[in-house]
Amino acid sequence: MTDEPLKRGTPPGSLREFAVTYAPPHARPILDALYAFEAEIGDTVRTSSHEVAHTRMQWWRAEIDRLLAGHAEHPVTRALEPLRDVAGNDVSLLHEVLVAADIELARLTFGSPRELEAYCFRAAGSLQTLAAVASAAPREISDPEREFARRLGSAIKRTELLRDLRHHATGGRLPVALDDLDAAGVDPRDLLAGQLSPALAQLLEAKRLALHKELHELPALLTSAEHRAAQRQGLVLAALHAKLAGRIDHRKELARTGAELAPLSKLWTAWRTAVRHASARAK
Repeated sequence: MTDEPLKRGTPPGSLREFAVTYAPPHARPILDALYAFEAEIGDTVRTSSHEVAHTRMQWWRAEIDRLLAGHAEHPVTRALEPLRDVAGNDVSLLHEVLVAADIELARLTFGSPRELEAYCFRAAGSLQTLAAVASAAPREISDPEREFARRLGSAIKRTELLRDLRHHATGGRLPVALDDLDAAGVDPRDLLAGQLSPALAQLLEAKRLALHKELHELPALLTSAEHRAAQRQGLVLAALHAKLAGRIDHRKELARTGAELAPLSKLWTAWRTAVRHASARAK
């Protein structure tokens, strides 16, 4: 991880770095800052001391309020101040990221798919919405772009939850809704113990396939050539995470670190996607 505060969320070779690389130039500084903020909050959640983590969360809540008032103190939030002047922005969405972090710290269980979806929006859909707002500037973001960003963020988070099954299981967290586990006849303790029963394997594979399909279909939400060109960073992220979802193998994910993409695969997928949508024409 780089020591540069504004590059912490986009380290060399990361999926987010590739996405920012192909974003409209005017949006890149804000995108770097958004992902740096995401990384800062992620590091806070992973802090070994819960007391320290909660203290840091309180500071970040106050810092977002300072940002909204135009008095940010942290380098990352100061870099986000230009977002306050972008048409259609809602910088208060950053508070949703903090709510998601509180949920993770509390190791709350998601009872229903709707609860899981709400968490995924808070964790990533809120950031992608702000990223889409920055990318659309100077014009105001359209409704299709906002819907694309919301769904993209949710899909990204769900992909990462499936990829990082081992991490969540060893941390005592269930990345799947209890209602889904119950409907599939899966004992939640099997997942927490890292035991891949046939029923659990079938459930996870069904979710992976549905997620893979959803990520491939997201670009269709943007029917305007102007919108596709503006939202290249989101389109690149969708393509990269679709590729990642295709590599997830639950027989392995509970036994080792999550799946990754090869550097050449990342580069080719990002470049091909950006070029395709930069020259897209509405059909």
